[in-house]
Amino acid sequence: MNNANRFSHIDALRGIAALLVVWLHVSEVFVHLSPETSAQGTTLYDVARTIDVGRIGVVVFFAISGFVICRSLNGNIIEGSKKFLIRRLLRLYPAFWVSIVLGLFSLWWLFDKPFSWNLIAANITMLPELSGEPPIIGLYWTLETELVFYLLCWLLFVNRNLNNPLILFLISAFLAFFFVVAKLFLMPPELRSSLKVMPYNLAIMFWGGFFRYWYDDKKALTILATRKIQLQLLLYLLTIIVLIPAVAVLIKGSAEQNDTLIRLGSSYMFGLAIFIAGSLVFKIKNPFMAWTGTISYSLYLVHPIILYSLFWYLKNKAPYCLMTFHLSAYIGFTIVFTIVLSAIIYYSVEKPAIDFAHKLTR
Repeated sequence: MNNANRFSHIDALRGIAALLVVWLHVSEVFVHLSPETSAQGTTLYDVARTIDVGRIGVVVFFAISGFVICRSLNGNIIEGSKKFLIRRLLRLYPAFWVSIVLGLFSLWWLFDKPFSWNLIAANITMLPELSGEPPIIGLYWTLETELVFYLLCWLLFVNRNLNNPLILFLISAFLAFFFVVAKLFLMPPELRSSLKVMPYNLAIMFWGGFFRYWYDDKKALTILATRKIQLQLLLYLLTIIVLIPAVAVLIKGSAEQNDTLIRLGSSYMFGLAIFIAGSLVFKIKNPFMAWTGTISYSLYLVHPIILYSLFWYLKNKAPYCLMTFHLSAYIGFTIVFTIVLSAIIYYSVEKPAIDFAHKLTR
């Protein structure tokens, strides 16, 4: 099968992950839009918050990134690096820059938040917080993690270690272990949360890369101390290792009755479970969901633009009756208009940039 058919269920997983993020963010903003909305039920918000469907979606995204990226670097070092750099940059940045413009309007200008050229310049790099500036859209923190993962993959490629599943196993296990140690002994309390959790997210991504090697050849073997070992056995072991921090946080949260810790631990467990089930057992190949996955990057970037623009309009311009619907109406409206805007950005910006990158690197 060609890749489009072979991995249509992975695209569907991307679509599901993006919609989970939208669900959480919209329900957080609109659950208490009006007394009438709250009175009609907050179940959608309660479920989304209790299991943290947004973080579940992000974990699925990270696992898919590892699944895809570790196999996208190949060939000789110079040509492979050139292809990877051009294709990744043109894959990420054009749509991202569009989201900056739209985000400045919908999240800053509409709400009278002051912004400067320094803010814009820092965000253009996709690493605004390195310059001490806040992200224009809060979810940009995940892109910072993506860039770090790309850099690590490229370094492994240059050293001819990226195609060694045993190396990916060791890196993933080390990052999970380092996260626990750093969290307990090394991380200062004032360190921003996206950096605190980055080692664990990178562990998930390298786990996804290792999973891909097994996925492509489920009978594959690797050499460990002169002995042949099935990748499947190592995958079982690595999955347990990667889940240990999440289970530990969940147990700690249950013992302390700390809902935040319970949500954090369970969301990582649910995210990995959804990725595994969606890639192996329940392979969703519905064309619409696969297409939603195709536009999921834009969908992820621009859904705050739609939801905050809608929120501003309802609060400042709309008749009160439009603020009295059930929460599901606002979730549905945001999803529909986000899909429309995402499709426009994908076909007018993303896809032309992707096609141009492939043309440059043939």
